[in-house]
Amino acid sequence: MSKACVFHLLDTKLAQEYSGTCQEYTGYVKKPGFCHNLKQMLTCKQSDWGTAFREWGILQLYVAVVVAIVAAIIDIVNGEANVVQVTIQCCLQIIFGYIFAHLGWFAVVKKDGCFCCIVACCECPPILLFWGILMMLWACAAVASAVTALSVCTICIINVVLQGIYAIILFYMGYACLNIWIQHGKEIIPPEIDVVGPAGEQIGAAHA
Repeated sequence: MSKACVFHLLDTKLAQEYSGTCQEYTGYVKKPGFCHNLKQMLTCKQSDWGTAFREWGILQLYVAVVVAIVAAIIDIVNGEANVVQVTIQCCLQIIFGYIFAHLGWFAVVKKDGCFCCIVACCECPPILLFWGILMMLWACAAVASAVTALSVCTICIINVVLQGIYAIILFYMGYACLNIWIQHGKEIIPPEIDVVGPAGEQIGAAHA
């Protein structure tokens, strides 16, 4: 039977569940598996797409840190911003990279498809398709943004190369996500929708 779609409204239990995975995910970040399996990760066949997605997400985090630092250095060299502004922007990019990696792993692997928007969260397998397509589009946007920056400075070619690598990672994350969605039955429309309140209690249900 297909898994029901759950709409979480101000669900504090879901937020606690996410924060409770910080230690587990930090452990993966400290001891990444991609260092030994990068060649295998680049193939189109994986024995465990969930693990592959997690490792691509961690690699995304490491590359995001490098990209943020290099971009900061380029901005300083070109005199486009002062050191304080560049530092703040660099830190924000690194923080976003971590949130994207951790939240993506939680949403895709732990929750089998989950998309959060401030006070609400929708949890169901079809969200996996959304995540997969979104990551692939982000990959294309990363390359386009870097190529556009070439007109600003010559040294920006370094950023283009790094963004290209970053785009490949995002693309593979999306590809892994799509394969996880396929393993869940390629469902597009959930059979029913349950509404969960702040304390995790069911407050409504509807058939699709």
